[in-house]
Amino acid sequence: MKHFYLLAVAMLSFSIFAEEGRFGRDTNDYQYTSFGLSLISAEDDGIALNASLALPGPLYAVFERRADGVDLDTETYDKVVNSFRVGAHAGIGDILNSISAKGITFSVENFLDIYAEIGIKTTSLENDINNFSEDDAQANVIAGVRFGDSNAWEGKIFADFSKESEVIYFQCPDGDVCTQQVSYVLNDETDRKFGAEAVFNMSKHSAVNFKVISSDVLDSSFEIGFRFTF
Repeated sequence: MKHFYLLAVAMLSFSIFAEEGRFGRDTNDYQYTSFGLSLISAEDDGIALNASLALPGPLYAVFERRADGVDLDTETYDKVVNSFRVGAHAGIGDILNSISAKGITFSVENFLDIYAEIGIKTTSLENDINNFSEDDAQANVIAGVRFGDSNAWEGKIFADFSKESEVIYFQCPDGDVCTQQVSYVLNDETDRKFGAEAVFNMSKHSAVNFKVISSDVLDSSFEIGFRFTF
């Protein structure tokens, strides 16, 4: 089912329904300054806040805060993930046109942006019943492509790499005194998330987005949100 949602959003993001250039922007004039709120449907429902700021040149900064839950048998743990990344983007035409081989130069339109982000992600888990509270931090890398019309429908396809923390029951050794019944561990292998996002620019400074993400470690998630763009 998760692959069906991923394919559906990817196909939707290719659709261009609005009039070209209706906001007076170039088709590939993608906005990298925004602030938005999304509703998350996953193992437990939650919300996500995200903000991005365009920096000089091709650089931009991203901050995200996601709050949902993790179920372990009959108990639920509150989970908050904060991420900060610095990214860089470039048009496919700018990249290829700067390359020449044996005197041959390329002439390719900037029909999509290639981007990469690197930063840090912190995860916090809390449970009042077990008086359990832990947090950790790990590196976070995202890479993908952005395409479509900045005046109408846009699409993203991306990969997200980072380790994920999990909650497991802690088996207290015989003869020891343990203060908690659960343990908080970092997954040994890097989690590979693959996602797709469709964005419809409602006006010059507002948009709605639909996102689906599959994960090797966590449940797949679906998001719907609203954002201001600048």
